[in-house]
Amino acid sequence: MPSPTSAAAVTRRSAILAGIRRILPFTVIAGPFGLIYGVTAAENDIDTFAAIIAAFAIMGGAAQIALVELIGDGSSWFVAVSTAIVINLRFALYSATLAGSFADFPRRWRFFLPWAMTDQAAMVGIQEFEHEADPFYRLWFFVGSAMFFATPWWIGSTLGVLIGGEIGPGWQLPFAVPVTFIALLVPSLTTRPKLIAGVVGAGVAVSLYGIPSGLNIILGAFAGIAAGTWASERAERTAEATS
Repeated sequence: MPSPTSAAAVTRRSAILAGIRRILPFTVIAGPFGLIYGVTAAENDIDTFAAIIAAFAIMGGAAQIALVELIGDGSSWFVAVSTAIVINLRFALYSATLAGSFADFPRRWRFFLPWAMTDQAAMVGIQEFEHEADPFYRLWFFVGSAMFFATPWWIGSTLGVLIGGEIGPGWQLPFAVPVTFIALLVPSLTTRPKLIAGVVGAGVAVSLYGIPSGLNIILGAFAGIAAGTWASERAERTAEATS
Protein backbone atom coordinates (compact mmCIF):
# COMPACT_ATOMS: atom_id res chain seq x y z
CA MET A 1 0.00 0.00 0.00
CA PRO A 2 1.53 3.37 -0.97
CA SER A 3 2.39 5.75 1.83
CA PRO A 4 0.56 9.11 2.13
CA THR A 5 3.78 10.82 1.06
CA SER A 6 4.12 8.81 -2.14
CA ALA A 7 0.41 9.29 -2.91
CA ALA A 8 0.83 13.05 -2.57
CA ALA A 9 3.86 12.93 -4.88
CA VAL A 10 1.83 11.09 -7.52
CA THR A 11 -1.00 13.61 -7.24
CA ARG A 12 1.45 16.51 -7.45
CA ARG A 13 3.12 15.09 -10.55
CA SER A 14 -0.17 14.32 -12.29
CA ALA A 15 -1.51 17.79 -11.48
CA ILE A 16 1.60 19.53 -12.82
CA LEU A 17 1.53 17.47 -16.01
CA ALA A 18 -2.18 18.17 -16.45
CA GLY A 19 -1.52 21.89 -16.08
CA ILE A 20 1.26 21.73 -18.66
CA ARG A 21 -0.93 19.80 -21.12
CA ARG A 22 -3.77 22.31 -20.77
CA ILE A 23 -1.63 25.38 -21.32
CA LEU A 24 0.72 23.87 -23.93
CA PRO A 25 -1.25 25.09 -27.00
CA PHE A 26 -1.00 28.68 -25.78
CA THR A 27 2.72 28.67 -25.07
CA VAL A 28 3.52 28.97 -28.78
CA ILE A 29 2.98 32.74 -28.53
CA ALA A 30 4.75 33.23 -25.20
CA GLY A 31 8.30 33.28 -26.54
CA PRO A 32 7.60 35.42 -29.63
CA PHE A 33 5.43 37.84 -27.63
CA GLY A 34 8.18 38.12 -25.02
CA LEU A 35 10.62 38.79 -27.85
CA ILE A 36 8.39 41.63 -29.08
CA TYR A 37 8.45 43.18 -25.62
CA GLY A 38 12.22 42.84 -25.35
CA VAL A 39 12.87 44.36 -28.77
CA THR A 40 10.42 47.19 -28.04
CA ALA A 41 12.22 47.94 -24.78
CA ALA A 42 15.60 47.95 -26.53
CA GLU A 43 14.38 50.19 -29.35
CA ASN A 44 13.08 52.69 -26.79
CA ASP A 45 16.42 52.78 -24.96
CA ILE A 46 15.09 51.21 -21.76
CA ASP A 47 17.91 50.17 -19.44
CA THR A 48 18.80 46.54 -20.19
CA PHE A 49 18.73 45.40 -16.57
CA ALA A 50 15.46 47.22 -15.82
CA ALA A 51 13.79 45.78 -18.94
CA ILE A 52 14.76 42.21 -18.06
CA ILE A 53 13.71 42.58 -14.43
CA ALA A 54 10.36 44.01 -15.56
CA ALA A 55 9.76 40.93 -17.71
CA PHE A 56 10.12 38.74 -14.62
CA ALA A 57 8.27 41.06 -12.25
CA ILE A 58 5.19 42.10 -14.22
CA MET A 59 4.43 39.38 -16.80
CA GLY A 60 1.77 41.47 -18.50
CA GLY A 61 2.85 41.65 -22.12
CA ALA A 62 0.38 44.18 -23.53
CA ALA A 63 0.82 46.48 -20.54
CA GLN A 64 4.60 46.24 -20.67
CA ILE A 65 4.78 47.03 -24.38
CA ALA A 66 2.49 50.04 -23.90
CA LEU A 67 4.59 51.14 -20.93
CA VAL A 68 7.92 51.11 -22.75
CA GLU A 69 6.45 52.72 -25.88
CA LEU A 70 4.99 55.59 -23.83
CA ILE A 71 8.30 56.06 -22.04
CA GLY A 72 10.09 56.05 -25.40
CA ASP A 73 7.66 58.68 -26.71
CA GLY A 74 8.52 60.96 -23.81
CA SER A 75 5.34 60.50 -21.77
CA SER A 76 5.52 61.12 -18.05
CA TRP A 77 5.97 58.18 -15.72
CA PHE A 78 2.52 58.88 -14.28
CA VAL A 79 0.84 58.55 -17.68
CA ALA A 80 2.88 55.48 -18.63
CA VAL A 81 2.29 53.62 -15.38
CA SER A 82 -1.40 54.60 -15.24
CA THR A 83 -1.91 53.24 -18.74
CA ALA A 84 -0.25 49.94 -17.83
CA ILE A 85 -2.44 49.65 -14.74
CA VAL A 86 -5.62 50.25 -16.76
CA ILE A 87 -4.64 47.61 -19.31
CA ASN A 88 -3.99 45.12 -16.51
CA LEU A 89 -7.27 45.76 -14.69
CA ARG A 90 -8.59 42.52 -16.17
CA PHE A 91 -6.48 40.69 -13.62
CA ALA A 92 -8.81 41.99 -10.92
CA LEU A 93 -11.58 40.02 -12.64
CA TYR A 94 -9.43 36.89 -12.77
CA SER A 95 -8.51 37.32 -9.11
CA ALA A 96 -12.12 37.70 -8.04
CA THR A 97 -13.03 34.50 -9.89
CA LEU A 98 -10.09 32.50 -8.49
CA ALA A 99 -10.25 33.89 -4.94
CA GLY A 100 -12.38 31.03 -3.63
CA SER A 101 -9.99 28.40 -4.96
CA PHE A 102 -6.86 30.23 -3.79
CA ALA A 103 -8.33 30.58 -0.29
CA ASP A 104 -7.70 26.86 0.25
CA PHE A 105 -3.98 27.17 -0.57
CA PRO A 106 -1.27 27.61 2.09
CA ARG A 107 -0.47 31.25 2.85
CA ARG A 108 2.92 31.26 1.08
CA TRP A 109 1.29 30.05 -2.13
CA ARG A 110 -1.47 32.67 -1.91
CA PHE A 111 1.25 35.34 -2.02
CA PHE A 112 3.36 33.68 -4.74
CA LEU A 113 0.84 32.43 -7.31
CA PRO A 114 -0.84 35.78 -8.12
CA TRP A 115 2.57 36.99 -9.29
CA ALA A 116 2.72 34.07 -11.76
CA MET A 117 -0.80 34.70 -13.07
CA THR A 118 -1.17 35.38 -16.78
CA ASP A 119 -4.29 35.49 -18.94
CA GLN A 120 -3.60 31.96 -20.10
CA ALA A 121 -2.88 30.50 -16.64
CA ALA A 122 -5.92 32.22 -15.16
CA MET A 123 -8.29 30.94 -17.84
CA VAL A 124 -7.13 27.31 -17.83
CA GLY A 125 -7.22 27.41 -14.03
CA ILE A 126 -10.78 28.75 -13.98
CA GLN A 127 -11.90 26.07 -16.43
CA GLU A 128 -10.14 23.26 -14.55
CA PHE A 129 -11.35 24.32 -11.11
CA GLU A 130 -14.98 24.11 -12.22
CA HIS A 131 -14.78 20.30 -12.06
CA GLU A 132 -11.76 19.69 -9.80
CA ALA A 133 -12.36 20.32 -6.09
CA ASP A 134 -9.16 18.95 -4.50
CA PRO A 135 -7.16 21.99 -3.24
CA PHE A 136 -3.86 20.08 -3.43
CA TYR A 137 -4.49 19.15 -7.07
CA ARG A 138 -5.64 22.68 -7.90
CA LEU A 139 -2.50 24.16 -6.38
CA TRP A 140 -0.07 22.08 -8.41
CA PHE A 141 -2.16 22.30 -11.57
CA PHE A 142 -1.87 26.08 -11.39
CA VAL A 143 1.85 25.93 -10.59
CA GLY A 144 2.48 23.66 -13.59
CA SER A 145 0.47 25.71 -16.05
CA ALA A 146 1.64 29.14 -14.86
CA MET A 147 5.35 28.33 -14.73
CA PHE A 148 5.33 26.41 -18.01
CA PHE A 149 3.82 29.42 -19.79
CA ALA A 150 6.05 31.95 -18.02
CA THR A 151 9.34 30.25 -18.92
CA PRO A 152 9.32 30.92 -22.70
CA TRP A 153 8.03 34.45 -21.98
CA TRP A 154 11.09 35.10 -19.81
CA ILE A 155 13.44 33.58 -22.37
CA GLY A 156 11.92 35.53 -25.26
CA SER A 157 11.90 38.80 -23.30
CA THR A 158 15.54 38.42 -22.27
CA LEU A 159 16.66 37.59 -25.80
CA GLY A 160 14.69 40.52 -27.21
CA VAL A 161 16.28 42.96 -24.79
CA LEU A 162 19.78 41.64 -25.46
CA ILE A 163 19.68 41.44 -29.26
CA GLY A 164 17.64 44.65 -29.60
CA GLY A 165 17.42 46.14 -33.06
CA GLU A 166 19.18 43.25 -34.78
CA ILE A 167 15.79 41.71 -35.53
CA GLY A 168 14.68 44.78 -37.47
CA PRO A 169 12.05 47.45 -36.82
CA GLY A 170 8.36 46.72 -37.02
CA TRP A 171 8.62 43.00 -36.31
CA GLN A 172 5.27 42.21 -34.73
CA LEU A 173 2.72 39.44 -34.25
CA PRO A 174 -0.49 41.52 -34.25
CA PHE A 175 -2.70 38.45 -34.60
CA ALA A 176 -1.18 36.45 -31.75
CA VAL A 177 -2.93 38.01 -28.78
CA PRO A 178 -6.49 38.13 -30.23
CA VAL A 179 -6.20 34.55 -31.50
CA THR A 180 -5.00 33.38 -28.10
CA PHE A 181 -7.88 35.07 -26.28
CA ILE A 182 -10.39 33.50 -28.67
CA ALA A 183 -8.82 30.08 -28.12
CA LEU A 184 -9.05 30.59 -24.37
CA LEU A 185 -12.63 31.82 -24.50
CA VAL A 186 -14.34 29.25 -26.71
CA PRO A 187 -13.96 26.18 -24.41
CA SER A 188 -15.59 28.08 -21.53
CA LEU A 189 -18.80 28.88 -23.43
CA THR A 190 -20.65 25.84 -22.11
CA THR A 191 -23.97 27.45 -21.13
CA ARG A 192 -26.27 30.04 -22.67
CA PRO A 193 -25.40 32.79 -20.12
CA LYS A 194 -21.68 32.19 -20.74
CA LEU A 195 -22.23 32.29 -24.49
CA ILE A 196 -24.13 35.57 -24.21
CA ALA A 197 -21.42 37.00 -21.96
CA GLY A 198 -18.71 35.99 -24.44
CA VAL A 199 -20.52 37.36 -27.49
CA VAL A 200 -21.42 40.67 -25.83
CA GLY A 201 -17.97 41.12 -24.31
CA ALA A 202 -16.21 40.38 -27.59
CA GLY A 203 -18.62 42.59 -29.52
CA VAL A 204 -18.07 45.58 -27.24
CA ALA A 205 -14.29 45.11 -27.22
CA VAL A 206 -14.13 44.90 -31.03
CA SER A 207 -16.56 47.77 -31.65
CA LEU A 208 -14.55 50.05 -29.35
CA TYR A 209 -11.20 49.09 -30.86
CA GLY A 210 -9.00 52.13 -31.18
CA ILE A 211 -9.92 53.93 -27.98
CA PRO A 212 -6.81 54.64 -25.91
CA SER A 213 -5.11 52.66 -23.18
CA GLY A 214 -6.73 49.32 -23.91
CA LEU A 215 -10.02 50.51 -22.43
CA ASN A 216 -11.96 48.53 -25.03
CA ILE A 217 -10.84 45.31 -23.32
CA ILE A 218 -11.90 46.56 -19.89
CA LEU A 219 -15.27 47.84 -21.12
CA GLY A 220 -15.83 44.63 -23.05
CA ALA A 221 -15.12 42.57 -19.94
CA PHE A 222 -17.59 44.52 -17.82
CA ALA A 223 -20.22 44.43 -20.57
CA GLY A 224 -19.78 40.66 -20.83
CA ILE A 225 -20.10 40.23 -17.07
CA ALA A 226 -23.26 42.35 -17.00
CA ALA A 227 -24.80 40.46 -19.93
CA GLY A 228 -23.90 37.07 -18.47
CA THR A 229 -25.33 38.02 -15.07
CA TRP A 230 -28.56 39.23 -16.66
CA ALA A 231 -28.88 36.05 -18.73
CA SER A 232 -28.19 33.85 -15.72
CA GLU A 233 -30.78 35.62 -13.56
CA ARG A 234 -33.34 35.45 -16.37
CA ALA A 235 -32.72 31.73 -16.77
CA GLU A 236 -33.20 31.22 -13.03
CA ARG A 237 -36.50 33.18 -13.06
CA THR A 238 -37.71 31.16 -16.03
CA ALA A 239 -36.84 27.90 -14.29
CA GLU A 240 -38.64 29.00 -11.12
CA ALA A 241 -41.73 30.04 -13.07
CA THR A 242 -41.99 26.70 -14.86
CA SER A 243 -41.31 24.57 -11.77
